[in-house]
Amino acid sequence: MRRSSKMAFIIFAFFAVLACVYAFFAPRATAPLIGGAKDAHGCLVAAGYSWCEARSACERSWERYCTSAAPKPVTFSCAEGKEIMAIFYPDDDQYVDLSLSDDRALSLPRAISGSGARYAKDDESFVFWNKGDTAFVTENGTTTFADCLLRPTPSGE
Repeated sequence: MRRSSKMAFIIFAFFAVLACVYAFFAPRATAPLIGGAKDAHGCLVAAGYSWCEARSACERSWERYCTSAAPKPVTFSCAEGKEIMAIFYPDDDQYVDLSLSDDRALSLPRAISGSGARYAKDDESFVFWNKGDTAFVTENGTTTFADCLLRPTPSGE
């Protein structure tokens, strides 16, 4: 009887190992990823991406303006050690793309201005003003990036 117990244990262990191997390597049915819908170009729609034909890339329209116009990047140094990197599109001056030193990135449409260039969200909650070599940002009526001056570019650029 002792021999039959060993044999039963070996058979049981064999099938247990076989079941574990099958469970590990068996093909799994994957549920569709919630919010994982992609458009014809592979852009993740739920994350706000859409196809930018001009750049042949998936982009978020509120972060970067989709245009084939040549960009003109400039950097403004502001009070309190803050910075604004602005990308203008002189041949298609409808938007400016901003990268702020607090890690925010946004694209703003051109807005009506009496003097200089003004770019703003539709609800005016974020406004970027630029005149000559100066700039500033207001958010909800409060200046958050002040006394910004155009940083000179190194010679040869």
